[in-house]
Amino acid sequence: MNKLKCKVYACQKQENISFIKLQYHHHYLGVMSLGDSYKEGDEVFALFKESDVMIADPQSYKISARNRFLSKVKQIQVNQVLARIIFDFDDCMISSLISYEACKELNIQEGREFLWFVKSNEIVIKKVEDVF
Repeated sequence: MNKLKCKVYACQKQENISFIKLQYHHHYLGVMSLGDSYKEGDEVFALFKESDVMIADPQSYKISARNRFLSKVKQIQVNQVLARIIFDFDDCMISSLISYEACKELNIQEGREFLWFVKSNEIVIKKVEDVF
C-alpha cells in the first residue's frame, strides 16, 4: 500500500460525492470520495494500492495499461463535481466517471475521439449464463 501525507487543498461537493484535491509538496492528487466531509487545510493520508499505479514512458507516451481504446464520445453528463463520459465502443456504450475538472482540462466534447483505458487487474469476468 502506498501512503502519502497530504493536505486538503480544495474540495468540491455535490450531494454525497466529493472531488478533493490533495497537496503533497508541490504535487496535487485528485480524489473522488463518497460521503466524506473534508475541508481545506485538513491533514490526511492518501492511500492507494500498488496495482492501481500505471506507468508511462515520458518520451513515447506508451502506458502500462494493456486495455486502451480509441472511441468517439457519444454523450457527456456533468455537474459541479463529476462528469460521466459515454463512449460508443462498436455499438456498446462504455461509461467513464471522471472529475469535472479533468473533463474541462481535456476539453472533452461530444463527437470527438478520445483514448480510454481499463487496467487488466480491474476487470471482473463472469460466464454468460451466470449474468442476469
